[in-house]
Amino acid sequence: MEIIIYGKDGCPNCDKTRMLCQIQSLPHQLLKLDADYSAEALQAKVGQPVRSLPQIFILRDGSESYVGGYDALRAHLGSQAAALQAA
Repeated sequence: MEIIIYGKDGCPNCDKTRMLCQIQSLPHQLLKLDADYSAEALQAKVGQPVRSLPQIFILRDGSESYVGGYDALRAHLGSQAAALQAA
C-alpha cells in the first residue's frame, strides 16, 4: 500500500497528511501542484470539482482508489486499524 498525496507548498493539511504517513510508517509520495500535475489533470482524475488540497489516493496492488482529503484519510486509516483489531 502506498499513499499518493496531491498537494502544494504552504498547505497545512498537505503537511499534516505527510506527517501522518511518516508517523505511521506508511509509504507515500507527495506530488506538487504545477510541478508534478495541473489542477485540470487532478480534477479529471478525481472526477469532480477539486476545491481543496490535499487530494489523496491509495495505491494497492497496482490499483488506485480515491480517499479524499486529510480527514478522510484519518478516518480510513482508523477504520482499517479497527478492522485489524477485530480480526
